[in-house]
Amino acid sequence: MADLSDAKEEVKKAADIVEVIGQYVQLKKRGQNYTGLCPFHSERSPSFTVNQDKMIYHCFGCGRGGDVFTFWMDLAERYNIPLPRHRDLPAERKKAELKELLFKINDLAGSYFQNILLKSTDGKPGREYFSRRHLSEETISTFRLGYSSKKWDGLLNFLRSENISLDMGAKAGLLIPKKDGGYYDRFRSRIIFPIFDLNHNIIGFGGRVLDDSLPKYINSPETPIYHKGNSLYGVDSAFKNIRERSLGIIVEGYMDMLVLRQNGISNVVASLGTALTNDQIRKLKGYTKDVVVLFDPDDAGREAALKSFPLFLNEGISAKVLVLPQGEDPDSFVNRYGLDSFEKLLKKAIPIFDFYMDQALANMDNGVDGKIKVLSEVLPIFMDLEQGATRFLYAHRFSEKTGINEALVWEELRHWEAKRSERRDTSQIKNKFFSGQDPRKYGSDLQFLNLLVHYPEEIDTLRDQEWELIISDPEIIKIIKVLMEKSPSIENLDRIEEFLDTPEAKKQMRVMLMSKPFYSKESVNQAVGEFEKKIARIKISQSIKKASAEGNMEMLNQLIKAKQDLDLNGRRN
Repeated sequence: MADLSDAKEEVKKAADIVEVIGQYVQLKKRGQNYTGLCPFHSERSPSFTVNQDKMIYHCFGCGRGGDVFTFWMDLAERYNIPLPRHRDLPAERKKAELKELLFKINDLAGSYFQNILLKSTDGKPGREYFSRRHLSEETISTFRLGYSSKKWDGLLNFLRSENISLDMGAKAGLLIPKKDGGYYDRFRSRIIFPIFDLNHNIIGFGGRVLDDSLPKYINSPETPIYHKGNSLYGVDSAFKNIRERSLGIIVEGYMDMLVLRQNGISNVVASLGTALTNDQIRKLKGYTKDVVVLFDPDDAGREAALKSFPLFLNEGISAKVLVLPQGEDPDSFVNRYGLDSFEKLLKKAIPIFDFYMDQALANMDNGVDGKIKVLSEVLPIFMDLEQGATRFLYAHRFSEKTGINEALVWEELRHWEAKRSERRDTSQIKNKFFSGQDPRKYGSDLQFLNLLVHYPEEIDTLRDQEWELIISDPEIIKIIKVLMEKSPSIENLDRIEEFLDTPEAKKQMRVMLMSKPFYSKESVNQAVGEFEKKIARIKISQSIKKASAEGNMEMLNQLIKAKQDLDLNGRRN
């Protein structure tokens, strides 16, 4: 073991930990350290720190840390990167040997498929297809594209001739067991796209038919070396260019990626034809914080944008959407209009939430039913956003864009939070549109509580205001009363929970403590002033109703004048 320890120390001295980790995390120099977004957990602000001199790393968010070896082990666990293990562990040795064998089988299969494409008469449909799609011989060779014949036992017999057991062929996902025993080829009469890991090992395959057969695409099943939700097509050859350009482009199809690559766009990957996953996005964030995604301007594209929106946001990635002209995909567009036109469109990409909202509003039916549909669609997505300022800001923007009362948005979010496992009945939402819902609720409530929690020095300013006029949620009223009563005697607001008597109030207080401030330090005075004006407006409105009911015209005129002056001052400010 002494020899192994000495060897590890030599490697640590020889390897630049910043260079090694920098292959997977976008690092920036900050004083004596380098920082970046942690590859092991979701975060928007960099807490992952690397010290070059001490040859260590540490994440202040999730607590992971160690030396260059620890990083590799953590990364291997997170992204299924194969690493050599201690040979004195039989189970680990067996696992590593299985992976190596599967890599070998996939490599043989890749050569088999490419040989059919390039040299066999069976591969003529594939050659003609790639010719029509303007793929060069260099691209075909670089990405090891292939073709599978229509035979049910073509690959099976080839593997047998290479002394590969058919059981192993099935474990690699290349063969499918028959019900009555034996196996048959999974991929038949399809063009073949090998899928590579970062070490350029083939981990799986995608296959596309050239006629109207279904399914149009099939992929390798989950295997010990292939996990579809973790993989991106082309990332092995794109990650350096993504890092250099500080931008990643995500397309849906294999051919879209290949045509863009062939035309000089080297920072592009494909999502393997599935909805984007956390793991795929987390893998990209090691190389860039800016991504452009190509979605179709239809219902499917809108749904895909909506589902991926919180994934990008929670990982700290700025995602935009590029919309191509109707009927075009990246492949057809570049072949028809050229690379320059595509680059110009790329610069016009819009934020992913704006894309969703534009599509939703364009397709939203008039009236309440249309609004209910959009609200029901977006609520579970908002639930996936992290609590605090992010959720608040997007809920506010959604309300502005759709014209749906922000109070209703927040109330429904609260119901979804409480009953997340249940689907909210849209008829209940519909009733709220007609119930004269108090517009103060949840909008003012959360803003006001957030202000007090993050800027407790303002409690004294607002204590004597009739703040209950703008707050209507009973649990939040309980919290604010305790804050008003206990401040400033309790310096640590974490202890406020001890004085709350309901689980809902305790939970709401914890969430608010962990959330980010809605207001910057520079805007606190303005926020306090706005709340004071809001209270004053409500008081004047109440007095106007009273004066009107009593027939006191002199008082009524004075109050109306006061309200006009307050509104005028509000507009000026």
